[in-house]
Amino acid sequence: MKDKQKRKKERTWAEAARMVLENFSDAPMTPKQILHVIQTKGLKEMSGTAPLACLVTMLHSQVRGDRVKNSIFFKLPGRMSLFTLKVLNQQFPK
Repeated sequence: MKDKQKRKKERTWAEAARMVLENFSDAPMTPKQILHVIQTKGLKEMSGTAPLACLVTMLHSQVRGDRVKNSIFFKLPGRMSLFTLKVLNQQFPK
């Protein structure tokens, strides 16, 4: 039981978001939708006052600048904050 709690506490925002997009979504999601699944499924322990801001910052930093090549996340072009995984991106039209 403690191992499960420890893993949840140590999970990063990126790991939790990846789990949501891999396992609980069949379409691109907004950060708010991703956060809702993270909270309802208990995928990450949250201790701050602004978990949505943390998630949004992580997602946007992953899809901009030098990190784009190595990122697992993809922001749909022309859409306001819709994210998916790069692997899943090939399923969705632009």
